[in-house]
Amino acid sequence: MERARHRQSDLKRMVLGVRTIPSLFVALTSYKLLAMLLLMETFLLPGTFDLGGLALPTCTLLFFACTLACLSFAVLFRRLTFFDRGWYLGLLTACILFGAFLLLLREQGGVGNEALAATCRGMGVVLMAVGLIGVHIEIARVMGALGMTQTLTFGVAAAFGAVVLYLGLAAAPAPQSRWAAVLALPFVLAVAFHRARLAVRGSRKTRYGEPEANVLVPYRFIATSVAQGSAAGLLVAFLCSSGAFDPSWNAAGYLLAAGLTLATVLVCKLDFNRSVYQIGFPLVGLGLLLAGVAGAPLESASVVLQITGFLYLDLVLWGLGSYLIKNCGQPATWVASCPTASLMAGRTLGAVLGAAALDLLPNNAGSVAVPCIAAFCFVLAALLLSNGANLRTGWGFVHPGDPDEDTNALRACQIVAEDFNLTQREFDVLQRIVEGDSRADAAKALFIAPNTVKTHLHAVYAKLDVHNERDLRAYVSDRARTFSPTPENDEILKNGA
Repeated sequence: MERARHRQSDLKRMVLGVRTIPSLFVALTSYKLLAMLLLMETFLLPGTFDLGGLALPTCTLLFFACTLACLSFAVLFRRLTFFDRGWYLGLLTACILFGAFLLLLREQGGVGNEALAATCRGMGVVLMAVGLIGVHIEIARVMGALGMTQTLTFGVAAAFGAVVLYLGLAAAPAPQSRWAAVLALPFVLAVAFHRARLAVRGSRKTRYGEPEANVLVPYRFIATSVAQGSAAGLLVAFLCSSGAFDPSWNAAGYLLAAGLTLATVLVCKLDFNRSVYQIGFPLVGLGLLLAGVAGAPLESASVVLQITGFLYLDLVLWGLGSYLIKNCGQPATWVASCPTASLMAGRTLGAVLGAAALDLLPNNAGSVAVPCIAAFCFVLAALLLSNGANLRTGWGFVHPGDPDEDTNALRACQIVAEDFNLTQREFDVLQRIVEGDSRADAAKALFIAPNTVKTHLHAVYAKLDVHNERDLRAYVSDRARTFSPTPENDEILKNGA
């Protein structure tokens, strides 16, 4: 009964959280819909192109361009100090719009000259990639300022909103409606994001900027991102070769991913690492296995499972990135661009491998089973990265045993204090109570009167919507599990409760 009440409170906070910055919901919904159209459909870059006798999906060009754009941002992130300038967002929007216009001219304008057509496509792809990745990083910066709970909340809400709009586009004549959306969405995104950024920067609860912390390379995270992207690229190669793509697959995948994120991360508070390795990757692997073993009879189910897994991983990793930015002091540009470069590189690799497999294997339905099962094994191999140390360290960004490392209980208290704008004294009292001190002990340790402790504690209750010390400790314990507590720290929290 108590747990159900806590979950209702969590859902209430999520709804209220989205209502606090409606412009951010509009911006993120526009971005997710734009990403669906550009990266998960092939109308923008239809067909294939020849590379050394290999027929590659044309969308591979966009994946490769996004990889290079991410690498450029990752390498130059210390020099990109103009992210808070008003003209920068306008420049990114112009890149997306002009890139879309060039691709529209190439595909729908009847450009007869081959050299001119190739130039339009090349410039369009480059501009589209730079604009899309730049916006992706700026959204990550805002989300990093807000914190992981609000990031996941807005991500889930925007996913549901994007599905509704996508279904409306799917019912309209194609591809004209999609081209119109690609040209209109950047305007909506720019205006809404500008307002959202002003709201975030003007809030006392947030810190908007690029910290001067030493960056850490997430080697395991990079490896898992490459595996995830490779499976996605393989799926694109097969769909391009068959010519079959049902928009309802995208819609179903987004709905399932959003619902799964809501249930596992926001309500049940499953930690990030287990969400990735025990839910996201198995979903992708199961979809690949179904595609390889069952073939055409279960094609729809296999594709939906894969899309669900990809999008679930995307939503969860947005929350993880926000945690790394806000709570671990990692620069937003680095956190957003480094793993995304790995993901896009994996997509490029998967598309190439899928095209090569289709070219080398016999031309029959059974031949698809070989690369699908091989990709399943590749994803399964990535699960081996899920060892005990990895589950506790968050892919290497957080190192256990560092001299300045806080306990998970203290980290959870810090996150709660930032998310709910606790005062310093409220935070001090919260920390003492979570660690198991009585009110009298907390008053003695903090050199304040017991009644003052009681006042601060009731203020914390009101902000967190809890009613007693047991509920407070349980809430902080749930937050600690969000970032993979060690068994020792989990035991400390349980004993304190």
